[in-house]
Amino acid sequence: MRTDLILSDIHSLNRTQALDILAQIARVEKKSFPANEVMSFGEELWRKKPNTRVLYTAASGANPPVVLAYAVYVRQKGVALLHKVCVAESHRRQGVGIQLMQYIRTRLQKEGCQYIQLWVDQDRAPARALYVRSGYAEREAIADYYGPGRTGIRMVLNL
Repeated sequence: MRTDLILSDIHSLNRTQALDILAQIARVEKKSFPANEVMSFGEELWRKKPNTRVLYTAASGANPPVVLAYAVYVRQKGVALLHKVCVAESHRRQGVGIQLMQYIRTRLQKEGCQYIQLWVDQDRAPARALYVRSGYAEREAIADYYGPGRTGIRMVLNL
């Protein structure tokens, strides 16, 4: 377990800090996902959009913080949909993703969630492996979920 990481959410920051983190997340997002899958990371996410949380991992000691990974989830009662998880390419395979997944799990357990679900592209083997290592089970596959020839896998973690 890495001890040089900060795990937090943008909603605990002031506006200026949150917008800086969101701008960093937007840059990582554009480098990591195809254009049609890029999510918008604007100020509206900081304004405490109901039931939506943006979490991030940064290196401790960096000022301003440098985003290494992030996640977005939407919670509805006892269920959370993990909408987006990403580790910046230069920080993959260093334990950052597994710590972020553990942080999400612990946080949602404390909030009373019963399970977390997510969808992942069948061809994204590293992401699927991270989710399996984090305790998620593959529950169903839907052909063309992400577009022609791109199968989506629904994964669930019971809390």
